Amino acid sequence: MADQDFITRALSSLSQQMALANAAGGDGGSVADDKNSSLDKSIEAHAKSLVDDDTPKIDSAVKSYLSLVAARSVVASEIDVLSENVKSFDEQVKLNSMDMKSALTCAKKLLNGINTTLIPKRNDKEEEKDDSDNETNDETHKMMDAATHIVWNRLVENKDMKPSKVLGRKSLIVAWPYIQERFRRGVDSNEECTDDASRNADALLRSYSTELLPAIAPPQGIEKDAWIAYYTEFGNLLNKACQNDENKQKDDEENEDDSKLLWSADKGVSELQRRQDRRTKRAEVLTQSSNDQAVESSMSTS
Repeated sequence: MADQDFITRALSSLSQQMALANAAGGDGGSVADDKNSSLDKSIEAHAKSLVDDDTPKIDSAVKSYLSLVAARSVVASEIDVLSENVKSFDEQVKLNSMDMKSALTCAKKLLNGINTTLIPKRNDKEEEKDDSDNETNDETHKMMDAATHIVWNRLVENKDMKPSKVLGRKSLIVAWPYIQERFRRGVDSNEECTDDASRNADALLRSYSTELLPAIAPPQGIEKDAWIAYYTEFGNLLNKACQNDENKQKDDEENEDDSKLLWSADKGVSELQRRQDRRTKRAEVLTQSSNDQAVESSMSTS
């Protein structure tokens, strides 16, 4: 009930903004009214889906990531394969050596950043970038994006509900660049971007004032590089999950996908089962190979 009341208030705020925009646009007649009515319904359905249908919630995904990082410290070794979600072997080592206490400290700071970051109003540079990057950036898309901003910011300002408890990855992917920028400012990272797209995006985020995006200091007692590796991989896994959604990617039976441990509807149960099945098959193949070799050796000596 509280969620529905919240959505109603958020949609009311959005409707007021839309009404003002329509009034500023001049006369449109009944055709415009029908169009606006249809748009209102689409926006309302989108806003409700962010709360009702987008699972698992952010809070659950952060806890899953905490467990993933902590588990690595138990089984990690220097010969572990480098994860595609980190940039270097050094970062992998930092994550692999992070114990449960340190991972928990980072998880709390991560949630703090998520739950306290207001999505700022887009500046002119971002508007220009969106228009040039997305040729299909129609009115419905823009209003759905605006609805996500309103729902997110209302939750950040709400004393009883927080984004991490109510929303999932579809909302977080919109807010994440601003959250990550606050983390970056906290560690004062001067790391250079490796491609033009990332460099331009970084410049846009840095153009926001510290009042809009205040810095978030690293967790106390955690090395800067370990903290950077922690929130960077979380963001990479978020992006991977959203890319899977967008591409409607089928399960890959051969390759492991850590994003599914955080963001799949079953909270990683199917992914863990697939990994266990692969290990069982590999063990069976190795056992059979060993048996065949033993038989061949026995026959050659007899």
